[in-house]
Amino acid sequence: MKKVLALLAAIVLLSGCGAKKPQGGLVNASYAGCEQIKDPNAEFKCFNNKLSGYLADEYSYPEAARSLGIEGKIYANFIVESDGSVSNVKVVKGLDALLDAEAVGAVQALPNMIPATFD
Repeated sequence: MKKVLALLAAIVLLSGCGAKKPQGGLVNASYAGCEQIKDPNAEFKCFNNKLSGYLADEYSYPEAARSLGIEGKIYANFIVESDGSVSNVKVVKGLDALLDAEAVGAVQALPNMIPATFD
């Protein structure tokens, strides 16, 4: 289970949704409930927690990969569109075709977000 969580953490923390601590006029993508938090660092933490939860629910570690002992991190990028949907999911650094495909599927299944803005 630790291996699955490490994989999910890699997807979450290194995704291409602008998930960096806010700087300048950037307002990161968010999820409903997080956008009302006034402290940018607390909002960032809320967003990452929700994103982690969604990915943990959607990612299913392929049994074939588990039986072969394949483990590690998958790095994926994606775009949050202006309507909040996720598009252009791409594995930047993969691990195995089965694990990579499952990671892409989990990211594609994310619920709509509140898109990032620049003030």
